Amino acid sequence: MKYRSLAAAAVGAALALGSAAPAEAQAPEGIAAFEAGSTGLNVTAPEELATVPALVPDREDFAFLGDAGDLVWVAGTVDGTTYPTLDASGVDADLTLGLDKLEGPGEAWLYTFTGPGLAQPLASTKEESTFELAAGTTALVVLAVDEPGAYTLELRARQDAPGHGSAPNGHAQTAAATATTTYSLIAEAATREETAALATGADAEGGKAQTAASCEVITDGHVDVGPRFVDGEWTVQLRDDRASESVWRDLEDVVLRVPDAALFPIPEGDYGFLGEAGEEIYMLPQVQDAGIVWPGWNTQDASVIDAVPGAVDWNLQAVDGPGDFTLFLTGTFGGADVLFDSSESLPQTVSVPRNTHAHGNFTFSEAGIYRLTVEFAATTADGEAVTDTKRIQLAVGDAANPNDACSGGGSGDDESAGDDKGGFLPTTGTGWLLWGLGAALLAVVGVVIMAATRKRRGAAEDVDAS
Repeated sequence: MKYRSLAAAAVGAALALGSAAPAEAQAPEGIAAFEAGSTGLNVTAPEELATVPALVPDREDFAFLGDAGDLVWVAGTVDGTTYPTLDASGVDADLTLGLDKLEGPGEAWLYTFTGPGLAQPLASTKEESTFELAAGTTALVVLAVDEPGAYTLELRARQDAPGHGSAPNGHAQTAAATATTTYSLIAEAATREETAALATGADAEGGKAQTAASCEVITDGHVDVGPRFVDGEWTVQLRDDRASESVWRDLEDVVLRVPDAALFPIPEGDYGFLGEAGEEIYMLPQVQDAGIVWPGWNTQDASVIDAVPGAVDWNLQAVDGPGDFTLFLTGTFGGADVLFDSSESLPQTVSVPRNTHAHGNFTFSEAGIYRLTVEFAATTADGEAVTDTKRIQLAVGDAANPNDACSGGGSGDDESAGDDKGGFLPTTGTGWLLWGLGAALLAVVGVVIMAATRKRRGAAEDVDAS
Protein backbone atom coordinates (compact mmCIF):
# COMPACT_ATOMS: atom_id res chain seq x y z
CA MET A 1 0.00 0.00 0.00
CA LYS A 2 1.18 3.51 -0.75
CA TYR A 3 -0.25 6.38 1.29
CA ARG A 4 -0.75 9.87 -0.07
CA SER A 5 2.30 12.01 -0.62
CA LEU A 6 3.06 14.77 1.84
CA ALA A 7 4.27 16.76 -1.13
CA ALA A 8 0.97 16.51 -2.98
CA ALA A 9 -1.27 18.49 -0.64
CA ALA A 10 -1.47 21.97 0.84
CA VAL A 11 -0.14 20.53 4.04
CA GLY A 12 3.04 19.65 2.17
CA ALA A 13 3.50 23.31 1.35
CA ALA A 14 2.82 24.17 4.96
CA LEU A 15 5.42 21.75 6.25
CA ALA A 16 8.01 23.37 4.05
CA LEU A 17 7.91 26.45 6.25
CA GLY A 18 9.50 24.52 9.09
CA SER A 19 8.05 26.76 11.81
CA ALA A 20 5.29 24.67 13.33
CA ALA A 21 6.49 24.59 16.92
CA PRO A 22 5.07 27.26 19.22
CA ALA A 23 7.14 30.42 19.17
CA GLU A 24 8.17 30.01 22.80
CA ALA A 25 9.41 26.45 22.29
CA GLN A 26 12.91 25.41 21.40
CA ALA A 27 13.59 24.21 17.85
CA PRO A 28 11.82 20.92 17.00
CA GLU A 29 13.94 17.85 17.69
CA GLY A 30 14.43 15.68 14.64
CA ILE A 31 13.38 12.07 14.55
CA ALA A 32 15.44 11.82 11.34
CA ALA A 33 17.34 14.38 9.28
CA PHE A 34 18.36 13.57 5.72
CA GLU A 35 21.18 15.11 3.72
CA ALA A 36 22.51 14.61 0.22
CA GLY A 37 26.18 13.95 0.93
CA SER A 38 28.99 13.43 -1.53
CA THR A 39 28.72 9.65 -1.02
CA GLY A 40 24.95 9.47 -1.32
CA LEU A 41 22.03 9.87 1.04
CA ASN A 42 22.92 10.37 4.71
CA VAL A 43 20.62 10.31 7.73
CA THR A 44 21.10 11.30 11.37
CA ALA A 45 18.66 10.30 14.09
CA PRO A 46 18.46 9.58 17.83
CA GLU A 47 19.17 5.96 18.74
CA GLU A 48 16.67 5.86 21.59
CA LEU A 49 13.20 7.36 21.90
CA ALA A 50 11.23 7.94 25.09
CA THR A 51 7.58 6.88 25.20
CA VAL A 52 4.41 7.86 27.04
CA PRO A 53 1.12 5.89 27.20
CA ALA A 54 -2.07 7.26 25.67
CA LEU A 55 -5.61 6.09 24.96
CA VAL A 56 -6.85 5.92 21.36
CA PRO A 57 -9.54 8.63 21.03
CA ASP A 58 -13.03 7.92 19.80
CA ARG A 59 -12.44 9.35 16.33
CA GLU A 60 -12.55 7.62 12.97
CA ASP A 61 -9.26 9.10 11.83
CA PHE A 62 -7.48 7.30 14.71
CA ALA A 63 -9.08 3.90 13.96
CA PHE A 64 -5.85 2.66 12.36
CA LEU A 65 -4.31 2.61 15.88
CA GLY A 66 -7.06 0.37 17.31
CA ASP A 67 -10.41 0.69 19.01
CA ALA A 68 -11.34 3.76 21.05
CA GLY A 69 -9.87 3.41 24.54
CA ASP A 70 -7.07 1.03 23.50
CA LEU A 71 -3.62 1.70 24.93
CA VAL A 72 -0.85 2.94 22.65
CA TRP A 73 2.60 4.29 23.45
CA VAL A 74 3.68 7.52 21.77
CA ALA A 75 7.41 7.93 21.07
CA GLY A 76 9.50 11.00 20.40
CA THR A 77 9.86 14.30 22.19
CA VAL A 78 7.82 14.20 25.38
CA ASP A 79 8.32 17.65 26.92
CA GLY A 80 5.02 18.95 25.60
CA THR A 81 6.46 21.91 23.71
CA THR A 82 8.57 20.51 20.85
CA TYR A 83 7.59 17.96 18.27
CA PRO A 84 9.40 15.16 16.40
CA THR A 85 10.15 15.90 12.77
CA LEU A 86 11.30 14.26 9.58
CA ASP A 87 13.69 16.77 8.09
CA ALA A 88 14.26 16.65 4.33
CA SER A 89 15.49 20.22 4.05
CA GLY A 90 18.98 18.97 3.17
CA VAL A 91 18.07 16.85 0.15
CA ASP A 92 17.46 17.91 -3.43
CA ALA A 93 15.04 15.16 -4.51
CA ASP A 94 11.90 13.68 -2.94
CA LEU A 95 12.20 10.75 -0.53
CA THR A 96 10.17 7.54 -0.32
CA LEU A 97 10.00 6.38 3.30
CA GLY A 98 8.91 3.15 4.99
CA LEU A 99 8.93 1.62 8.48
CA ASP A 100 10.09 -1.91 9.43
CA LYS A 101 10.07 -3.78 12.74
CA LEU A 102 13.27 -5.65 13.60
CA GLU A 103 12.17 -6.64 17.12
CA GLY A 104 9.14 -6.00 19.30
CA PRO A 105 5.91 -7.49 20.62
CA GLY A 106 3.50 -5.26 18.74
CA GLU A 107 3.11 -3.09 15.66
CA ALA A 108 4.28 0.46 15.04
CA TRP A 109 2.76 3.35 13.09
CA LEU A 110 4.18 6.60 11.83
CA TYR A 111 1.55 9.27 11.20
CA THR A 112 0.99 13.01 10.89
CA PHE A 113 -1.95 15.41 10.77
CA THR A 114 -3.64 17.02 7.78
CA GLY A 115 -6.23 19.70 7.23
CA PRO A 116 -8.11 20.47 10.47
CA GLY A 117 -5.91 18.30 12.67
CA LEU A 118 -7.03 14.95 11.24
CA ALA A 119 -4.68 12.00 11.78
CA GLN A 120 -3.10 10.72 8.55
CA PRO A 121 -1.21 7.37 8.63
CA LEU A 122 2.10 7.43 6.79
CA ALA A 123 3.74 4.04 7.33
CA SER A 124 3.25 0.93 9.45
CA THR A 125 5.14 -2.26 10.36
CA LYS A 126 1.80 -4.06 9.96
CA GLU A 127 1.79 -3.67 6.19
CA GLU A 128 4.20 -2.67 3.45
CA SER A 129 3.28 0.98 3.21
CA THR A 130 5.38 3.90 2.08
CA PHE A 131 4.93 7.63 1.78
CA GLU A 132 6.61 10.51 -0.01
CA LEU A 133 8.41 13.37 1.72
CA ALA A 134 9.13 16.34 -0.53
CA ALA A 135 12.66 17.64 -0.81
CA GLY A 136 13.22 20.81 1.17
CA THR A 137 10.41 20.14 3.67
CA THR A 138 10.22 19.33 7.37
CA ALA A 139 7.29 17.13 8.44
CA LEU A 140 5.84 16.82 11.93
CA VAL A 141 5.24 13.14 12.77
CA VAL A 142 4.08 10.79 15.54
CA LEU A 143 5.54 7.32 16.14
CA ALA A 144 3.33 4.95 18.16
CA VAL A 145 3.36 1.27 19.19
CA ASP A 146 0.42 -0.81 20.40
CA GLU A 147 1.95 -3.24 22.94
CA PRO A 148 4.25 -2.77 25.94
CA GLY A 149 7.81 -4.03 25.59
CA ALA A 150 11.13 -3.36 23.87
CA TYR A 151 11.22 -2.45 20.18
CA THR A 152 13.83 -2.01 17.50
CA LEU A 153 12.43 -0.17 14.51
CA GLU A 154 14.02 0.81 11.23
CA LEU A 155 13.11 3.80 9.10
CA ARG A 156 14.24 3.39 5.50
CA ALA A 157 14.54 6.14 2.90
CA ARG A 158 15.02 5.97 -0.86
CA GLN A 159 15.83 8.87 -3.14
CA ASP A 160 15.57 8.59 -6.91
CA ALA A 161 17.54 11.10 -8.94
CA PRO A 162 17.95 11.31 -12.73
CA GLY A 163 21.05 9.45 -13.91
CA HIS A 164 23.14 9.55 -17.06
CA GLY A 165 22.65 7.58 -20.23
CA SER A 166 19.68 5.49 -21.30
CA ALA A 167 18.37 2.09 -20.38
CA PRO A 168 17.88 -0.51 -23.18
CA ASN A 169 14.19 0.43 -23.41
CA GLY A 170 15.14 4.01 -24.21
CA HIS A 171 14.00 5.49 -20.89
CA ALA A 172 16.35 7.62 -18.84
CA GLN A 173 18.14 5.76 -16.06
CA THR A 174 17.77 6.80 -12.45
CA ALA A 175 20.35 6.62 -9.72
CA ALA A 176 18.81 5.44 -6.43
CA ALA A 177 20.27 6.38 -3.06
CA THR A 178 19.14 4.70 0.15
CA ALA A 179 19.61 5.28 3.86
CA THR A 180 18.30 3.65 7.03
CA THR A 181 18.19 4.54 10.71
CA THR A 182 17.38 2.33 13.68
CA TYR A 183 15.42 3.32 16.79
CA SER A 184 15.22 1.57 20.14
CA LEU A 185 12.34 2.26 22.48
CA ILE A 186 10.75 0.69 25.54
CA ALA A 187 7.01 0.96 26.13
CA GLU A 188 6.53 0.51 29.87
CA ALA A 189 3.47 -1.48 30.92
CA ALA A 190 0.51 0.68 31.98
CA THR A 191 -3.18 0.20 32.65
CA ARG A 192 -6.07 2.05 31.04
CA GLU A 193 -7.06 3.32 34.48
CA GLU A 194 -3.61 4.80 35.16
CA THR A 195 -3.48 6.35 31.72
CA ALA A 196 -6.99 7.77 32.03
CA ALA A 197 -6.09 9.20 35.45
CA LEU A 198 -3.11 10.99 33.94
CA ALA A 199 -5.32 12.32 31.16
CA THR A 200 -7.72 13.82 33.71
CA GLY A 201 -4.92 15.24 35.84
CA ALA A 202 -5.09 12.81 38.77
CA ASP A 203 -2.28 10.45 39.77
CA ALA A 204 -2.73 6.85 40.93
CA GLU A 205 -3.31 8.00 44.53
CA GLY A 206 -6.01 10.44 43.48
CA GLY A 207 -3.77 13.49 43.68
CA LYS A 208 -3.41 16.13 41.00
CA ALA A 209 -0.70 15.52 38.42
CA GLN A 210 1.12 18.18 36.45
CA THR A 211 -1.00 18.86 33.37
CA ALA A 212 -1.21 21.29 30.55
CA ALA A 213 -4.71 22.15 29.33
CA SER A 214 -5.77 21.35 25.79
CA CYS A 215 -8.03 23.35 23.55
CA GLU A 216 -9.32 23.41 20.03
CA VAL A 217 -7.12 26.10 18.46
CA ILE A 218 -9.09 27.97 15.81
CA THR A 219 -6.98 29.92 13.35
CA ASP A 220 -9.52 30.76 10.65
CA GLY A 221 -13.11 30.20 9.57
CA HIS A 222 -16.47 31.26 10.95
CA VAL A 223 -17.38 31.05 14.65
CA ASP A 224 -20.05 32.69 16.80
CA VAL A 225 -20.43 33.25 20.54
CA GLY A 226 -23.90 33.01 21.97
CA PRO A 227 -26.33 31.43 24.42
CA ARG A 228 -28.36 28.23 24.15
CA PHE A 229 -30.14 25.86 26.47
CA VAL A 230 -28.11 22.70 27.15
CA ASP A 231 -30.00 20.08 29.17
CA GLY A 232 -32.32 22.85 30.24
CA GLU A 233 -29.52 25.14 31.41
CA TRP A 234 -28.85 28.55 29.84
CA THR A 235 -25.27 28.20 28.62
CA VAL A 236 -22.89 30.45 26.69
CA GLN A 237 -20.92 28.51 24.07
CA LEU A 238 -19.05 28.96 20.79
CA ARG A 239 -20.61 27.71 17.58
CA ASP A 240 -17.88 26.38 15.27
CA ASP A 241 -19.02 26.53 11.63
CA ARG A 242 -15.75 25.47 10.00
CA ALA A 243 -17.07 22.02 9.04
CA SER A 244 -20.25 21.10 7.15
CA GLU A 245 -21.97 20.34 10.47
CA SER A 246 -21.74 23.01 13.13
CA VAL A 247 -20.22 22.08 16.49
CA TRP A 248 -21.04 23.85 19.75
CA ARG A 249 -17.96 24.06 21.96
CA ASP A 250 -17.45 25.11 25.56
CA LEU A 251 -15.54 28.38 25.59
CA GLU A 252 -12.97 27.09 28.08
CA ASP A 253 -12.07 24.43 25.50
CA VAL A 254 -11.39 26.87 22.64
CA VAL A 255 -8.60 29.33 21.87
CA LEU A 256 -8.97 31.79 19.01
CA ARG A 257 -5.57 32.44 17.46
CA VAL A 258 -4.98 35.92 16.05
CA PRO A 259 -1.87 35.89 13.83
CA ASP A 260 0.48 38.70 12.88
CA ALA A 261 -1.28 38.58 9.50
CA ALA A 262 -4.20 40.25 11.34
CA LEU A 263 -2.18 43.44 11.89
CA PHE A 264 -3.92 46.33 10.15
CA PRO A 265 -3.08 50.07 10.09
CA ILE A 266 -5.49 52.29 12.01
CA PRO A 267 -7.36 54.34 9.40
CA GLU A 268 -7.84 58.09 9.33
CA GLY A 269 -11.09 59.56 10.58
CA ASP A 270 -13.41 58.32 13.29
CA TYR A 271 -10.97 55.77 14.79
CA GLY A 272 -9.08 57.71 17.44
CA PHE A 273 -10.32 55.26 20.10
CA LEU A 274 -7.96 52.67 18.55
CA GLY A 275 -4.84 54.86 18.61
CA GLU A 276 -2.94 57.06 16.22
CA ALA A 277 -3.77 56.78 12.51
CA GLY A 278 -1.22 54.62 10.72
CA GLU A 279 -0.26 52.60 13.79
CA GLU A 280 -0.84 48.86 13.48
CA ILE A 281 -3.41 47.03 15.56
CA TYR A 282 -4.53 43.41 15.65
CA MET A 283 -8.00 43.15 14.16
CA LEU A 284 -10.41 40.36 13.29
CA PRO A 285 -12.45 42.22 10.69
CA GLN A 286 -16.21 42.55 10.42
CA VAL A 287 -16.00 41.13 6.89
CA GLN A 288 -14.42 37.70 6.53
CA ASP A 289 -10.75 37.70 5.54
CA ALA A 290 -9.29 34.38 4.36
CA GLY A 291 -6.80 32.93 6.81
CA ILE A 292 -8.10 34.90 9.80
CA VAL A 293 -10.74 33.65 12.23
CA TRP A 294 -14.08 35.40 11.73
CA PRO A 295 -15.92 35.68 15.06
CA GLY A 296 -19.45 36.93 15.52
CA TRP A 297 -22.33 36.67 17.97
CA ASN A 298 -25.53 34.72 17.66
CA THR A 299 -28.93 34.50 19.39
CA GLN A 300 -30.40 32.22 16.72
CA ASP A 301 -30.27 28.86 18.49
CA ALA A 302 -33.69 27.22 18.27
CA SER A 303 -33.82 26.79 22.05
CA VAL A 304 -33.31 30.55 22.51
CA ILE A 305 -35.87 31.53 19.88
CA ASP A 306 -38.46 29.21 21.45
CA ALA A 307 -37.92 30.30 25.06
CA VAL A 308 -36.91 33.98 24.94
CA PRO A 309 -39.40 36.50 23.51
CA GLY A 310 -37.20 39.59 23.93
CA ALA A 311 -33.64 40.77 23.55
CA VAL A 312 -30.54 39.21 25.08
CA ASP A 313 -28.12 41.40 27.05
CA TRP A 314 -24.47 40.81 26.18
CA ASN A 315 -22.23 42.16 28.94
CA LEU A 316 -18.47 42.62 28.80
CA GLN A 317 -17.50 42.26 32.44
CA ALA A 318 -13.69 42.11 32.38
CA VAL A 319 -10.70 41.97 30.04
CA ASP A 320 -7.52 40.23 31.12
CA GLY A 321 -4.70 40.96 28.69
CA PRO A 322 -1.66 43.11 27.93
CA GLY A 323 -3.57 45.70 25.95
CA ASP A 324 -6.99 47.14 25.17
CA PHE A 325 -9.85 45.26 23.52
CA THR A 326 -12.53 46.90 21.41
CA LEU A 327 -15.48 45.67 19.40
CA PHE A 328 -16.97 48.09 16.90
CA LEU A 329 -19.16 48.08 13.83
CA THR A 330 -18.23 49.79 10.58
CA GLY A 331 -21.11 51.98 9.46
CA THR A 332 -22.49 52.48 5.98
CA PHE A 333 -20.26 55.49 5.36
CA GLY A 334 -17.18 54.15 7.13
CA GLY A 335 -17.80 55.51 10.61
CA ALA A 336 -17.30 53.46 13.76
CA ASP A 337 -20.03 52.37 16.18
CA VAL A 338 -18.19 51.21 19.31
CA LEU A 339 -19.90 48.38 21.18
CA PHE A 340 -17.18 47.50 23.71
CA ASP A 341 -14.02 49.39 24.71
CA SER A 342 -11.96 48.00 27.60
CA SER A 343 -10.14 51.32 28.03
CA GLU A 344 -13.41 52.64 29.47
CA SER A 345 -15.00 51.47 32.73
CA LEU A 346 -16.54 48.00 32.79
CA PRO A 347 -19.00 46.32 32.70
CA GLN A 348 -20.49 47.42 29.38
CA THR A 349 -23.71 46.07 27.86
CA VAL A 350 -25.04 45.58 24.35
CA SER A 351 -28.66 44.58 23.75
CA VAL A 352 -28.83 41.87 21.09
CA PRO A 353 -32.25 41.24 19.53
CA ARG A 354 -33.57 37.70 19.59
CA ASN A 355 -32.84 35.70 16.41
CA THR A 356 -29.79 37.84 15.54
CA HIS A 357 -26.51 36.87 13.87
CA ALA A 358 -23.93 39.64 13.50
CA HIS A 359 -20.22 40.37 13.07
CA GLY A 360 -18.02 43.28 14.09
CA ASN A 361 -14.39 44.32 14.26
CA PHE A 362 -12.58 42.71 17.22
CA THR A 363 -9.34 44.60 17.97
CA PHE A 364 -6.40 44.14 20.35
CA SER A 365 -3.82 46.85 20.92
CA GLU A 366 -0.97 44.54 21.98
CA ALA A 367 0.15 40.95 21.33
CA GLY A 368 -0.32 38.40 24.09
CA ILE A 369 -2.90 36.27 25.88
CA TYR A 370 -6.39 37.72 26.36
CA ARG A 371 -9.40 36.45 28.28
CA LEU A 372 -12.66 38.31 27.76
CA THR A 373 -15.21 37.68 30.51
CA VAL A 374 -18.66 37.90 28.93
CA GLU A 375 -22.17 37.38 30.27
CA PHE A 376 -25.34 36.70 28.31
CA ALA A 377 -28.58 37.36 30.17
CA ALA A 378 -32.25 37.19 29.19
CA THR A 379 -35.76 36.66 30.51
CA THR A 380 -37.78 33.68 29.30
CA ALA A 381 -41.44 33.73 28.31
CA ASP A 382 -42.19 32.29 31.76
CA GLY A 383 -40.57 35.30 33.41
CA GLU A 384 -37.43 33.44 34.53
CA ALA A 385 -34.20 35.43 34.50
CA VAL A 386 -31.40 33.35 32.96
CA THR A 387 -27.71 34.27 32.86
CA ASP A 388 -24.35 32.64 32.23
CA THR A 389 -20.80 33.99 32.34
CA LYS A 390 -17.87 32.58 30.37
CA ARG A 391 -14.43 33.67 29.13
CA ILE A 392 -13.40 33.99 25.49
CA GLN A 393 -9.75 32.89 25.22
CA LEU A 394 -7.42 34.36 22.59
CA ALA A 395 -3.74 34.12 21.68
CA VAL A 396 -2.88 37.34 19.84
CA GLY A 397 0.28 37.48 17.71
CA ASP A 398 2.42 34.72 16.26
CA ALA A 399 4.59 34.70 19.39
CA ALA A 400 1.64 33.98 21.72
CA ASN A 401 1.34 30.30 22.69
CA PRO A 402 -2.31 29.10 22.54
CA ASN A 403 -1.57 26.62 25.35
CA ASP A 404 -1.04 29.59 27.68
CA ALA A 405 -4.57 30.80 26.96
CA CYS A 406 -6.30 27.45 27.40
CA SER A 407 -8.09 26.42 30.57
CA GLY A 408 -10.20 23.50 29.33
CA GLY A 409 -10.11 20.06 27.79
CA GLY A 410 -11.19 20.30 24.18
CA SER A 411 -14.88 19.34 24.25
CA GLY A 412 -17.33 19.87 21.45
CA ASP A 413 -20.92 18.96 20.71
CA ASP A 414 -22.36 18.25 17.30
CA GLU A 415 -25.26 20.66 16.90
CA SER A 416 -27.78 18.05 15.81
CA ALA A 417 -26.73 14.97 17.80
CA GLY A 418 -25.13 16.48 20.87
CA ASP A 419 -22.28 13.92 20.78
CA ASP A 420 -18.81 14.77 22.05
CA LYS A 421 -16.92 14.97 18.79
CA GLY A 422 -14.57 17.93 19.07
CA GLY A 423 -11.09 18.60 20.31
CA PHE A 424 -7.99 16.46 20.48
CA LEU A 425 -6.45 14.44 23.29
CA PRO A 426 -5.64 16.21 26.57
CA THR A 427 -2.16 17.69 26.68
CA THR A 428 -1.05 15.68 29.68
CA GLY A 429 1.82 13.24 29.64
CA THR A 430 -0.52 10.80 27.95
CA GLY A 431 -1.68 12.89 25.07
CA TRP A 432 0.11 16.19 24.50
CA LEU A 433 1.71 15.03 21.30
CA LEU A 434 -1.47 13.88 19.59
CA TRP A 435 -3.14 17.20 20.28
CA GLY A 436 -0.06 19.37 19.99
CA LEU A 437 0.80 18.22 16.50
CA GLY A 438 -2.67 19.03 15.28
CA ALA A 439 -2.55 22.51 16.74
CA ALA A 440 0.95 23.19 15.49
CA LEU A 441 0.15 21.98 12.02
CA LEU A 442 -2.96 24.12 11.87
CA ALA A 443 -0.82 27.08 12.82
CA VAL A 444 1.54 26.40 9.91
CA VAL A 445 -1.27 25.88 7.41
CA GLY A 446 -2.69 29.16 8.67
CA VAL A 447 0.64 30.88 8.01
CA VAL A 448 0.55 29.73 4.40
CA ILE A 449 -2.97 31.07 3.91
CA MET A 450 -2.14 34.28 5.72
CA ALA A 451 0.95 34.90 3.62
CA ALA A 452 -1.12 34.48 0.49
CA THR A 453 -3.74 36.85 1.86
CA ARG A 454 -1.21 39.54 2.68
CA LYS A 455 0.38 39.15 -0.73
CA ARG A 456 -2.97 39.60 -2.44
CA ARG A 457 -3.71 42.62 -0.26
CA GLY A 458 -0.35 44.14 -1.17
CA ALA A 459 -0.92 43.49 -4.85
CA ALA A 460 -4.28 45.22 -4.66
CA GLU A 461 -2.67 48.22 -3.00
CA ASP A 462 -0.07 48.36 -5.77
CA VAL A 463 -2.84 48.38 -8.37
CA ASP A 464 -4.64 51.17 -6.54
CA ALA A 465 -1.42 53.16 -6.30
CA SER A 466 -0.85 52.87 -9.99
